[in-house]
Amino acid sequence: MMAEPSAPSNRERPAARRRRLAIAIWTAWIVAVAATALGLLAPLIPVFDLINNLRVGLAAFTVLLLVGAFFARDQRLLRPTAALVLVQAGFLLLPATRAGEQDAGRAPTLRLLTFNVHVGNNRFDEIADYVLSSGADTVALQELSCAASDELIPKLKRHYPHAFVSPGDCFGIALLTKRPMSMTGQVIVAPRQRPLLVWARLDWGGTPLAVTTAHLIPPIAPNDQASQVTRLINHVTGLKGSQIVAGDFNLTPFSWSFARLNNTGLGHHVDYRTTWTPLWAADWLPPILTIDNVLTTRNVAAMRVIIGPALGSDHRPVIADLALTK
Repeated sequence: MMAEPSAPSNRERPAARRRRLAIAIWTAWIVAVAATALGLLAPLIPVFDLINNLRVGLAAFTVLLLVGAFFARDQRLLRPTAALVLVQAGFLLLPATRAGEQDAGRAPTLRLLTFNVHVGNNRFDEIADYVLSSGADTVALQELSCAASDELIPKLKRHYPHAFVSPGDCFGIALLTKRPMSMTGQVIVAPRQRPLLVWARLDWGGTPLAVTTAHLIPPIAPNDQASQVTRLINHVTGLKGSQIVAGDFNLTPFSWSFARLNNTGLGHHVDYRTTWTPLWAADWLPPILTIDNVLTTRNVAAMRVIIGPALGSDHRPVIADLALTK
C-alpha cells in the first residue's frame, strides 16, 4: 500500500501564503508601473490623462502594495515597491511647484466666487442668498440651466449690475461683477454650441484685469477635452496683462492638461495645501478630485481660499481673496 501524503506542516502554510501574496503583489506592481508609464504618454495620447487625474488613487494603491510587500517578507519586492511609492509621492508634490503665489499678510482687493451650479439644481434662493452674503466682487457660474438663467441670474443682477450670460443650450456660463466691463467675449464649442468660456476686462484699481470663467468637458471625452484645453490656452495667451481664470476645469492639478495651463503662466490656488474640504463630488466623494479651481497670472496673489457649503450641486462654491502684486 502507498503511504498517504502527509499534511502540510504549520511552518509550510504561512510560507505558502507569503509566496502567494508576493506573486499577487508582483502582478499588481507591474500593473502600477504600467499605469504610471502610460500616464507619461498623455501628451501624445490624451486618454491616458485619465490616469494622471486619478494620481492620488494610484499613489494610495502603491502604498498598499508596500504594506503587502512588508507582510510578504520578500526583500526582492520591498525595494522596487518602495521606489514606486517614492515616484508616486514625487508626482503628488509636483503641482505644489506650479501653485500660484500665496500671501496671507497682504490685504485682499478683490474677492472672486466660482461655482458649478449643476444643471439639475433648483435651489436658486439658497444660492442667491449665499452669493450675496459672500461679499464677492466677481461671480463666475457654470452649468446654468434655462431655469437658472431665468430665475437665479435676475436675483443676482440687482447687486451685480454688470453681467455677461451665455445660456448655451441650457448649459450656460455667466460672469457677473460689481465693476464695469470694458470688453467681453465668449468661445462656443461644437457640437451642441455650448460655451467653453466667457470673459470680461475690468478695471482693478487702475490696472486692467481680464477675468475668464471656463467649463471644460469631462475627461471621459479625452480628445475633445484636450482640444478645449488648447482653445483655452489660446484664449489666455491672446490676452495681455493680469488675468484670473476660474471655473470647473474637470481636471485635477496632477493631469498633463492642467500642467499645460500652468505652463502658460497660470498658477493654481486650490490644492491640498489650501483645503481638504471636498469639492467634487460635494455630497459623497472624499476630497481626491479637485476639479474646481482659480488660476492667476504671477502678479496676482491669493490671501486665502474658502470652500462654501453644499447647495444642491455636486460641486461646492470656491471663494478666493486676491490682491495685485508688483
